[in-house]
Amino acid sequence: MQSHRLARLLRIIVEVRTQPHKPPEQIAKDLGISIRQFYYDRNELAQMGFRFSHGKGRFTILSDPVVTIGKLPLSEILALVLATRHLFATKDFSIVRRALKGLYRIVDHLPKPQRQLLRSLIQDVIIKGGFGCTPEVLEDVTRAVDEKRRILVHFRDRRPNSRVALDPFGLRLKQAKLFLDAYHVPRKKRGRFWVGTIDKIVFTPFFRPEPSDAH
Repeated sequence: MQSHRLARLLRIIVEVRTQPHKPPEQIAKDLGISIRQFYYDRNELAQMGFRFSHGKGRFTILSDPVVTIGKLPLSEILALVLATRHLFATKDFSIVRRALKGLYRIVDHLPKPQRQLLRSLIQDVIIKGGFGCTPEVLEDVTRAVDEKRRILVHFRDRRPNSRVALDPFGLRLKQAKLFLDAYHVPRKKRGRFWVGTIDKIVFTPFFRPEPSDAH
């Protein structure tokens, strides 16, 4: 799910709540979507656990699924997912990383069906839609930076068996994209690599030398 789609789902929740009994045709018109799209989105929200009343051609929300942490409504968790995606503008990956970790802790307290759905939502909106990579690549590249571990990286636009040895130094956000700052071992110089172009990471038993040694 892309961030604009999540934003639309949240707008539907707000619209139905703040203006109860509004006809679905009017809701769709106000949101700039087709009535077919409205019903598709409504069904998706129902799969998340939202309960609707549809009487006399009008909609109201009967219940907003509650998480066991302080009775946190599911709609607020969805808003947190979207807000975390917009944290990319801070240019500080550490902030996004902490927010992402907090979201996963919240999701771990959800019932199993909602937990699976929200994990998928986080991966689609924040990791795939935001960072442009798979959850596995993000986990590996973060671990490599934390452990100062030399890695072999395969980039999507390279040959299948082509791997580059990198000594990672850090992750940073620039123009809403996540980049890896690393020492390019074969070229013997530092560089910046967009994480969205990384296809796979293989860990080596070697550790990154001190910065003064990597020049």
